[in-house]
Amino acid sequence: MMNNRTFNLILFDLEGTLVDFQWRLDEAVREILPVLADSGIDTRRYGPSPDYAGLFNTTLDLTRDWNPGKSAQLFDQLGVIYDKYDRDALSRWTPYPDTLSLLDSLAASGYCMGVVSNCGAQAVHTVLAKFRLSDYFDIILSRNEVSRIKPSPEGLILALERLGASPDQALFIGDSVNDILAAQAVPMASCFLSGGESRVTSENGTLAAFQISSLSGLVPLLVH
Repeated sequence: MMNNRTFNLILFDLEGTLVDFQWRLDEAVREILPVLADSGIDTRRYGPSPDYAGLFNTTLDLTRDWNPGKSAQLFDQLGVIYDKYDRDALSRWTPYPDTLSLLDSLAASGYCMGVVSNCGAQAVHTVLAKFRLSDYFDIILSRNEVSRIKPSPEGLILALERLGASPDQALFIGDSVNDILAAQAVPMASCFLSGGESRVTSENGTLAAFQISSLSGLVPLLVH
């Protein structure tokens, strides 16, 4: 069991962690791959089962030596698709029943909190404002603030830097393997919340330091 003094900063993923998971993963990948192929990329370079995060990050690597204008044009096209699926998920997102009570408990216990999401800024800020969650967080980072999305650790590292926190003071809660891999790459402690993205992908979070089946499972670990 964690001592409530072990961590000072609690970082959360958004979709599947604070709100329910609604992103249409497979449909997005099917829409993205032809765009990449039309740009001249051999889509076999993404592997046999590419996911939306891998497509984004690998494309950044594959276009590194491209003419900047051509690369920017491709990422503009990809951004339109990612934003489309963000908006689609946003239309259905709902906080988990224990989201608000958990955030209240952590705030009352003096934790600094933040959000690091692979979703775009408009969707992230809109859903947090809609359900009056924004004020709980000292930092909110989206896909638009980073070059690479999770499983890259870039967003987590940026959050730590902006908040002046060291990795050993922070815990990251997420619902996908990409979340846990991002935390490992920092490295920092992570907690896997089952039932979010894992409900779609069937992936588990055994690599995480801690595992919970609902956000309320954090209360006995962090609040004493």
